[in-house]
Amino acid sequence: MLVRLGKADIPVYAGQGFWLPFECLHALTITPSTRLHQLAISPRTQHLLPENVGHVALPPLVTASFIELGAPFASTLTTKQTHQIQAVMLDQITHLAPTQQLDARTQALADCVACAQTGQPAVSAAQHYQLQALTQLTMAQLQEYFTVRQLRAAIKSGKSRENAAVAVGLTPGDAESLYARYASTFAS
Repeated sequence: MLVRLGKADIPVYAGQGFWLPFECLHALTITPSTRLHQLAISPRTQHLLPENVGHVALPPLVTASFIELGAPFASTLTTKQTHQIQAVMLDQITHLAPTQQLDARTQALADCVACAQTGQPAVSAAQHYQLQALTQLTMAQLQEYFTVRQLRAAIKSGKSRENAAVAVGLTPGDAESLYARYASTFAS
């Protein structure tokens, strides 16, 4: 998954946490086979929450709470039990320390993402392997996702399909192929 902040796409891979404070303008690029756990907190909360954006180390209680609330038997939890689990999560979240420093694996992934956005190949075979290991995507697939995102943005800005294709450097035929494969993306 990628979190877009401004013009930067920040990779988040399996097992990582990412904190987005209130009023943080962002977009998510969720790739196939991604399983996402998202926690929304009311802006009316009285708890002091982290103000910075970035990767976070997920406390074990938060991970366990996601599992508990997402389990098939969660529907048997009473309202009181559910609220208690949510209170534990909220308490743990107040202690998060978001960082924008990327570890070596995330930086390698970010470098691949930057290359993919510009249509360039991965800097090295090791970097491409890292991309595949962390996301189950090839560089070509990641580049295609960015092309689809650009094409969708061009259409949403009012361009015709043909003009949108030309704007992102595609032939109308190639664009039609993407429209067909990603029909649900263009419908939303």
